[in-house]
Amino acid sequence: MTTFKVHVILIYMDSLNSFNSMESILDFAISKELEAQETYLSYAGKTERRGLRKLLMSMVDQEKEHEKRLKELKSGIVLESLFPAGDTADIKISDYTVSTEYSPDMDYQDFLLLVIKKEDKSYKLYQSLMAKTVNDEAKLVFKQLADEEKKHKAWAQDRYDLEILTDN
Repeated sequence: MTTFKVHVILIYMDSLNSFNSMESILDFAISKELEAQETYLSYAGKTERRGLRKLLMSMVDQEKEHEKRLKELKSGIVLESLFPAGDTADIKISDYTVSTEYSPDMDYQDFLLLVIKKEDKSYKLYQSLMAKTVNDEAKLVFKQLADEEKKHKAWAQDRYDLEILTDN
């Protein structure tokens, strides 16, 4: 089992489907960025579409940057100062996870659908964190991450509409 999957499982078990600390929320977000990197890298290695491979590698780099920014936020700010006391309890892991898992042998249509779902969940997580934080620096980071995840979702949705729906 890969490291990020183990990390997500541990967070899930520790928090019983809800986050109990700012650290666990940021750890969860970081694990989602690592998962996205692994997914895009794996599919880039599988696809024979050179343009798609290049785009996926660019997305890997973007997700690495997201991971870096979250880690910097986690280490650079007193975590308790990010949100009002007790405001993490209503952020549930199940609200930001997708039940479908990536498989290297999934077809292009299923891959795009997975990306749409995952990027939408990431967007919603960062929107929620942005709305809840009382720290201006964190608010800016979460807004930027939400905007970038929204762009990733739009890219996948456009690909799906242009390449899958027009073929049917």
